[in-house]
Amino acid sequence: MMRTIAIIKQCMDWEKKQILASVEKEDNVLFFDNEEELRKSEDCENVEIVFGEPACATIHAMKSLRWIQMTWAGANKYTSASDFPDHVVLTSASGAFGAVISEYVISGILALIKMLIPYREQVKSGGWSRIEGDDTLEGKRVLVLGTGNIGRETAKKLKCFGAYTVGICRTRSDKQLPFDEIYTIDSLDTQLPSADVVVIALPGTEETAGMFHAERIQKMKENAILVNVGRGFIVDTDELANALLNGRLRGAVLDVTDPEPLPEKHPLRNMENVVLTPHISGISWGENMLTRKRILDIFCDNLMRDKAQEEKKNIIDFCKGY
Repeated sequence: MMRTIAIIKQCMDWEKKQILASVEKEDNVLFFDNEEELRKSEDCENVEIVFGEPACATIHAMKSLRWIQMTWAGANKYTSASDFPDHVVLTSASGAFGAVISEYVISGILALIKMLIPYREQVKSGGWSRIEGDDTLEGKRVLVLGTGNIGRETAKKLKCFGAYTVGICRTRSDKQLPFDEIYTIDSLDTQLPSADVVVIALPGTEETAGMFHAERIQKMKENAILVNVGRGFIVDTDELANALLNGRLRGAVLDVTDPEPLPEKHPLRNMENVVLTPHISGISWGENMLTRKRILDIFCDNLMRDKAQEEKKNIIDFCKGY
């Protein structure tokens, strides 16, 4: 039976070839550079499957739509939408980002504890002397919130540096996870005061929104580092800035913020103990394009599962939010 499949992202030739190799000859695969092209297409109402993140208005315009494969791991764009159709299956690209985001986490922590930003600023201003305060990851206790693909890959890399890793998860699992200890979310407040580094790798849900408010930030160990590669709204941005300005925390590594982007004059933009990036930790534009390949592998695998009427990978549970 023919399927009409819309790709609403710019694809390279190798990506198009892989997609076409994963479908049947009778399938109608349509490549669009953007969502607007899809909306104007006469095939819009017949599209059953979408690869990308269409707006809800576009979703409703696709009368035959039954499945969306996102290129993102986070689904809060749709789980927080009141008008997302109940009959449409939503799958994420979870599992594609752990390798590159964990490298980002490690590099950000090392940049702070090795004083790389102050050294850069010193050299730029003509200085050439040792700056006190450099440290090591070995022996540090790192609390990782989120034991999914990103959290697990981060824990693996941290252990290579001799760090002691503690995972915080939503529910207990019998899976063998690469943490020295693991607790459920209700133990967060008891674990925070002993953590030298706190890594947030949680999805954006109603449960995680505002999780790191003023009281929780105050519970963190003095001189600790906070890393956020989850969602910006998990952390109270102004309270975090205050804790850094007052010297309570050693530093922060932030790939996500609330709001995003931060206002031009926000204090976090100019702190030497803050690594701040514009939501790019999951991107891999290098020669091997690892992230793009893994996202595409998930989609192509799910295309074959769809044809065989098998359960797809990474189906979003709207009750959980991920």
